[in-house]
Amino acid sequence: MNIQPQSLFRSSDIPVVLLLLLAVALSWCAGNAKWNRTAWDLPTAYLDPIKSDVMGTFAIERIAADGDFVPLTRKIVPRLGAPGVANWNDWPIIEEFQVYLMGVLAARFGIFMALNIWMLLSHLTAAAAFYGVARYLRCSPSWAFVGGLAFGLSPFLFAQLPHHSTVAAVWHIPFFLIVWGWVSEGDGIRPWSGKFWFAVAVGISAGFQNIYFTNIFCQLTLLGGIILYLRNRSLSAFLAACAVIAAAAIAFGLMMLDTWLYGMEFGPSSGAVVREYKWLEIYGLKMVDFFIPPINHLSASFRAFSANHQTASVLQSEGSYLGIAGIASLLLLLGSTAWNVIHRKEHPIPLQAWQVMWILAMSTTGGLNAIIGSLGFAMFRATQRYSVVVLAIVLLYAVRKLSEQPILRGRFGVYAAIGLALIILWDQIPQPPSAKERTLIAIQVDADRQFVAKMEEALPVGAMVFQIPIMEFPESPAPGIPPYDHFRPYLYSKHLRFSFGSMKGRPDTAWQQELAGKDLKSVISTLREKGFSAIYINRNGFPDKGAALLDALHQLGFDKRIDSATGDLVCLIIPEEPLG
Repeated sequence: MNIQPQSLFRSSDIPVVLLLLLAVALSWCAGNAKWNRTAWDLPTAYLDPIKSDVMGTFAIERIAADGDFVPLTRKIVPRLGAPGVANWNDWPIIEEFQVYLMGVLAARFGIFMALNIWMLLSHLTAAAAFYGVARYLRCSPSWAFVGGLAFGLSPFLFAQLPHHSTVAAVWHIPFFLIVWGWVSEGDGIRPWSGKFWFAVAVGISAGFQNIYFTNIFCQLTLLGGIILYLRNRSLSAFLAACAVIAAAAIAFGLMMLDTWLYGMEFGPSSGAVVREYKWLEIYGLKMVDFFIPPINHLSASFRAFSANHQTASVLQSEGSYLGIAGIASLLLLLGSTAWNVIHRKEHPIPLQAWQVMWILAMSTTGGLNAIIGSLGFAMFRATQRYSVVVLAIVLLYAVRKLSEQPILRGRFGVYAAIGLALIILWDQIPQPPSAKERTLIAIQVDADRQFVAKMEEALPVGAMVFQIPIMEFPESPAPGIPPYDHFRPYLYSKHLRFSFGSMKGRPDTAWQQELAGKDLKSVISTLREKGFSAIYINRNGFPDKGAALLDALHQLGFDKRIDSATGDLVCLIIPEEPLG
């Protein structure tokens, strides 16, 4: 394509960008039913089993808001992991600056509104970044707007939020496309040039964020550098591409430094990060999912189609639907490639087609990533997340193609862009949660808040609460209980300490597992010796809803009992008298 770059934004772009951001913001509010302060004060998911990881997001927000999560330092949470403190140093949290920012928002607005703000920002920054990159490549404002709208409202973002909040930070992905073009075509990147430093900055931003996107950024940067070197034998251009990768690696290493140093001092953890090969197949990228709409699509026909697919499929999806605009862009890329091959063009396969083919070869279920995983490196289990990278590639390709067409310039092009924008809004804004669903979340939140308030009235400041059933952290659900459900009381507590929340694989958590082999009287005696004042029971973790356990504790003198309004949580005050 003979489109020469310009700056990201010009003064004439400001009204278009503002309109784009307004359209995305209103669309997000519509898709999540956030039209008043009361709605903003409530989360979009709470006890939803499909988005159960959201409880972990709330917890890390609270930790950061309390000042216990500072980037580049060790992470110790005093009010979790009782009777000790929770060690969070074995878990490789790359997105520390994002978490810190979420904590700042949570300290100001509360954890639920803060996450809602973060969700909206994820959509807005994605849209603005795509528009800026498209305009940098001299795409027309109207088609750049359409691309920004499609990317900012991508079904991937709606599917990942709120439970995978850092995965949904995809604003930097459009900038990848600029760097990949530079390192793969023409003369490459000249070391120490303006392009070089821009590419290094993109690499650093990738290294500071989700490791999946850092991974694909480095892969395609390296492949582009190798291909260009084989074509023109320019060693300096190849080394410049390697320097960009090194910048991403250094940024990643900086974010991992506290975890690595902790492991060097105390030895490796045996269980904090566990990856099984099966998840590489279950959560691998699947081309069919590009075409399967979400279960909450506005169209009843689309919802039915999605439900039928989910019923028939044995694998899972995290939201790989490209949307009508994305699918059309992918077909345009495939059609253009086929046309070039048939007519024997000099360069028949566009760079974007090579990039998509590489992502598919690497990431599809049973692909190269699975082969690597079968050899023991199973870190990247959810490669379907690369669907959003495919979306960015094909959208930008289409926007550039459409901007080149004389017939789509001027007034007709604007009308065509408006028509496609309306299709995007219809297709990509999800069906909002019903009044019944919103009411249920409000009831659950209010019940937990009141339950914890009663606990704090009954217990002294700093009292320790032992949580049953015993669960390991992280990523270790129990039958009937999602992996992070034990964080619920911590979200609302001001001064209580809880037994859950320290990383598994260290000796300081082993004592809880040892209790499983003891009789109930011995367990209570151990808890009293360690200084616990109460027992918290999630009744969902028992086939009989904890009836037998509660009866046995009552027989042992546990008469002071607090029940949540929803009936799933119980707190029993440990009697002061020794057990008979």
